Amino acid sequence: MQKSDDKDYGLEALEEIISVMDNGKVVVILAYPSNEGFCRRVTKFFTFDDFMTEDLAKILHLKMNNQTDGSLLYRFKLDPSCTVESVENLIKTVTSDKQRKKMNAGLVDRLLVNARENLDLRLSFDCVDTDELLMITLEDLKNGLRLIS
Repeated sequence: MQKSDDKDYGLEALEEIISVMDNGKVVVILAYPSNEGFCRRVTKFFTFDDFMTEDLAKILHLKMNNQTDGSLLYRFKLDPSCTVESVENLIKTVTSDKQRKKMNAGLVDRLLVNARENLDLRLSFDCVDTDELLMITLEDLKNGLRLIS
């Protein structure tokens, strides 16, 4: 519930976008347009299929293999057992169709964050092996998926 002194910036933003759309000289890409003003002004609709479990496994590998300095998982690696096929199978068996449909590719980000947290819990305080400190295992991914509600 919104407090009486709170400003509804969402409505203000929608009104501004709608006014720019009336101009006709701008491209606006919307996801899940539910505002009547948008629906009257939108002339093209594109429907994208949800990612399949294989796609999600490939996205996970792409994210892990193309990290940048600012990435939360920078320098972390996947254990060799975390093949695309094994990750796909894990996603397929541990998550439900409903979860995958709701989260789509966002599931991968949540999975990786949870897996990293599991890695932190799994390691002992006296671990000095740098590779082990940065190695996400299939078990970490499995526990990461279980944490997704």
